[in-house]
Amino acid sequence: MRRWLLRGILLLLFAFLALLGWALWALYYPISLPAAGVTVPIRLGVSVDVSMRALQREGLLPSPMLFRLLWQIDGRPPLRAGLYVFRGRVGMAAVLSVLRSGKSQPLTFTIIPGMDLQQVYQRLRSSPYLEHGGLPPPAQLPHFLGGLASAHGSAEGCLLPQSYRYVPGEPALTLLRQAAQGMTQELTEAWQGRAADLPLRNVYQALILASIVQREGAPLAQQERIAAVFLNRLQAGMPLQSDPTVIYALGKAYTGHLQPQQMQVPSPYNTYLHTGLPPTPIAMPSLQALQAVLHPAPSSDLYFIAKGGEYHYSKGFTEHQQQIQRYLQPSTKK
Repeated sequence: MRRWLLRGILLLLFAFLALLGWALWALYYPISLPAAGVTVPIRLGVSVDVSMRALQREGLLPSPMLFRLLWQIDGRPPLRAGLYVFRGRVGMAAVLSVLRSGKSQPLTFTIIPGMDLQQVYQRLRSSPYLEHGGLPPPAQLPHFLGGLASAHGSAEGCLLPQSYRYVPGEPALTLLRQAAQGMTQELTEAWQGRAADLPLRNVYQALILASIVQREGAPLAQQERIAAVFLNRLQAGMPLQSDPTVIYALGKAYTGHLQPQQMQVPSPYNTYLHTGLPPTPIAMPSLQALQAVLHPAPSSDLYFIAKGGEYHYSKGFTEHQQQIQRYLQPSTKK
């Protein structure tokens, strides 16, 4: 009887060891992946079951039950959201280790200086793996951002141009809130260190003018002097006469070249028809453009023209007309 009992125990022990060996082999034996590798998005906020199904669909979990058992033994760690790329030969234990670490492929959303709000939305919608479900229309965005955007009823200009990291399933609105908070912080610090005697009543006016300087498209080396021209015109009560404000007023009607009749578009953004600043910014300005407005070049210039990457400034209208004839009018020489 004892002999049969001992034999039964040995058989059970052998079976257990065999099962354990198979389980360890299944967990750690590397799976051969396609030459291009496998990309798996683990979305923010989804359950472990949903994440496991995503991994299984890509052939990374030959035995989902074993993977779940290992996950439970390991203390049920969170499978961190991210875009994971697996290449070569990978075992299920290695998959779990990678998902625990969060070492995923970086995803970035970039706001480029000079973009307007519509362009930011277009880029958001084309960014892969972002969640757009809670994204409000542009006109309603100020209510969700608060701060300057809410106070002035427009989110235009209120988003800091830079790159923002995100993971699959990240709400697009989260990135916009980060951008708005970043701009508010940078604006506050910059405004506190502004030059004296600027013809700007508040930080929002600085943001508006910085957006115009940005949209003029000048290189950084010219922005401080261009800002000085606009500030001098504000001080003198002259219209800014900035083409980008007219382009903004035209919206989709602008086709790439301003026509003479379009310069008369009836809009508060048309700085040829109205003195002072437009009601809101016309784009997202860079920090460099903002600093140019708050620390303009020492200058009494009231006009500038650009030709072939060169900028020419003048203090009076007569000199300005001469520069237009010299640099902008077609040559009549044969």
